[in-house]
Amino acid sequence: MLNRIGLSHSPLSQKILFIALLTLGSLIPLGLVMDMTFDRQQLYHQVVAEIGQSWGEQQEIAGPALVLPYTYEMIQESFNEQGKLTKTRHTVDSEFIILPTDLNLDISLKHDFLSRGIFQSLVYNATLSGSANFDIGKIDLPNIVNTYPERARLVFGISANQAIDSIDLFKPQLPPSSGGAQQPIEQSNTLMPGTGLGQLSGLDRGFHQAINLPESTKQLNLAFTINLRGSQGLSVLPTGQQTTINLNADWPHPSFSGLLPMAREIDSNGFSATWNVSHLTRNYPQRFSKNNQINLREVNAHTTLFEPVTHYGKIERAVKYGLLFIILTSIMLLIFELGQAQSLSTIQYLLVASAMTLFYLVLLSLSEHIRFGYAYLIAAAMPLFSVSIYIGSVTRSAKRGGIMAAMLIALYSVLYSILKLEDYALLMGTGLLVVVLGILMYITRHSPEDLVEMKQN
Repeated sequence: MLNRIGLSHSPLSQKILFIALLTLGSLIPLGLVMDMTFDRQQLYHQVVAEIGQSWGEQQEIAGPALVLPYTYEMIQESFNEQGKLTKTRHTVDSEFIILPTDLNLDISLKHDFLSRGIFQSLVYNATLSGSANFDIGKIDLPNIVNTYPERARLVFGISANQAIDSIDLFKPQLPPSSGGAQQPIEQSNTLMPGTGLGQLSGLDRGFHQAINLPESTKQLNLAFTINLRGSQGLSVLPTGQQTTINLNADWPHPSFSGLLPMAREIDSNGFSATWNVSHLTRNYPQRFSKNNQINLREVNAHTTLFEPVTHYGKIERAVKYGLLFIILTSIMLLIFELGQAQSLSTIQYLLVASAMTLFYLVLLSLSEHIRFGYAYLIAAAMPLFSVSIYIGSVTRSAKRGGIMAAMLIALYSVLYSILKLEDYALLMGTGLLVVVLGILMYITRHSPEDLVEMKQN
């Protein structure tokens, strides 16, 4: 069979076959390292989720909104025992939701890391300040009986109440009279949990404050400042007829989804983004009864704070190049073998391949305790020194040991550059494969018989 494919039973052919089997066999330890990396990554995500539940999960901001109780008349038709149609009038309590005409939000995020064991989770503290203006006007609903502005309340939607640190300001005011200042209105001094709008998507969680609106109130202004915690990201529902959002953070890796900001600036110190959102981007009105099926989450402006490449992701990408590294090192050993009278044993090939594979396990272990760059340097030093010194000793040539060291330095340097890249990692990895293929084609440009003859000469 070997003769049919152009190979003989020569020691060189056997050595090439052994290198192929060794390369395929190395998939087993590399696969074990990959599985271990995946398991550790799953544990990391589990710990991050647990920290998020304790500290504060991804926050969703919706509101404020003004809620006015009202009653309306409902006519129920039925047939009595004689078959005569009867009409029964019932008075039903409901609530009317008014969203702001102008909503301005200024959000400042400061990131931090929380540790649990050897794992860290990215979290943030947020300061949310802003203002909202409400146009109350007349409630125009069919069969309305009465409204109760003295039982009105202001609601503010927040997805994780347990992560509210403090509410420094929540002050509703009437618009100023001609030539005068804004007039405060009678309100409850206590903010209460819940919104009372559990069936309304987007305002189902949060807090509220009861207020007593004068009967003739047409306008209402609200100023607020809220401090809260969160993790992973922040989402804002643009409920205003015109919504302006200014977001600033000291984390340099944002990811925007939903409504994209009209302006953004990103540098090494953080980022800022601005949204100007019109009510025309959504399908729900500014004023509606809570009996209507309204989904305020229809449109949102979402920002995620993410770590672009975690050390587990880098290790997974590094292991994918492990097979290539073992092939190159084995071929280099074969070239050294052809250049000397002494042949390398099977055990020596296995030990070199084991040292190359052990690099990934060392990298995984160290990266969980120290910075990835330092972990990579220490892990790469292990095969660099051990393999180079071992080859120099086996071949009795310091020059060949130096050549092996130079090759390993080049390989691990290129691999580190690939791991640090985000957008160009695939391009650089493909370039590495092309270069390696060209080098291998150049080295193997001679036939096996020519190589044997070169070795004998």
